[in-house]
Amino acid sequence: MSAVLEVSPTPSPDEAAAIAAAVQALLSASAAPDPGPAAYRSAWRRAAMREGVERAPDQTRSR
Repeated sequence: MSAVLEVSPTPSPDEAAAIAAAVQALLSASAAPDPGPAAYRSAWRRAAMREGVERAPDQTRSR
């Protein structure tokens, strides 16, 4: 799969190669599965962590 990437102003050949390599690295990294345990990839877990971080100190309760 080859895509066209337009950059303005026109980069030098070395800059163009660096940009293409960086884009390819990002695309490859996003396609790789997350190596962490499934529990750590859970949307529920992320939501709970955000909820806990966003609370003011007087809204937290200890158990």
